[in-house]
Amino acid sequence: MTGGWSGGDYATAGDAWAPAAADVTAAALAELGGTATGPASRVLDVGTGTGPAALAAARAGAAAVGLDREPGLLMTARQRARSAGLAATTCFAVGDALQLPFPDGTFDAVLSTFGVMFAPDARRAAAELVRVCRPGGIVAVASWTPDGVMGRIAPTVTRHLDRPPAAPAPTRWGDPAHIRAWFAPLPVAIRTRVAHVRITYPSVRHAVAVFENKPGPLRAHRCALRALGRWDDARAELAALFAAHNRSTGADLVFDAPYLLALGRVHGPQAGGG
Repeated sequence: MTGGWSGGDYATAGDAWAPAAADVTAAALAELGGTATGPASRVLDVGTGTGPAALAAARAGAAAVGLDREPGLLMTARQRARSAGLAATTCFAVGDALQLPFPDGTFDAVLSTFGVMFAPDARRAAAELVRVCRPGGIVAVASWTPDGVMGRIAPTVTRHLDRPPAAPAPTRWGDPAHIRAWFAPLPVAIRTRVAHVRITYPSVRHAVAVFENKPGPLRAHRCALRALGRWDDARAELAALFAAHNRSTGADLVFDAPYLLALGRVHGPQAGGG
């Protein structure tokens, strides 16, 4: 959503954990149940990246909109929609999670899988998710937990910087206490649970290469650390992190990454946009 998302390997960004996007989408649509508007249900995916959640919603029969700040990611999402025969039921647009370009109550379900967690103002982002969801609709947000392997990637790398990033950690979205605080003033009843997604790569070395080249803040940290002559040490620690969580006994890398799913139904008058 912010910082470092321009450039990089768009084609593989987020592919390894795309099954989580499908699971979150399925959970949100199941929650709609009898309140859904049927096959024409409108779903918004905020921080869509290359579009896995939006495409999952379209496959389920919804009219899906994917929104992201990075045009390069959206280009890949559109290509994937065309290849899957879903171009007629998906739309991808450039936009900001802190100022969603939609009227109040536009969507039946508003999702974000590992996207809105990178927005710089969490309270405002939460308010925007709720604002554009209709009363009776569903908000679903998946975020990496701080103590899980995915949540530990950034701290493993940034501790090698002279000045670690001052911005709040995106993994605050993976903490139920923060979720409760941000959504409590809003007209939505949120509950949380921890889920897991199995992530696989051909090898630890391959995984490190993917992460250092995919869009996101890690690429910016890599550039800064290379200038300081510290990237090799940070890269080695990242490889060690992956190896420590590897469940495979072969040459490949397999780990189960925990994430927090916040799921809730919107009620009453809509919140302001913040």
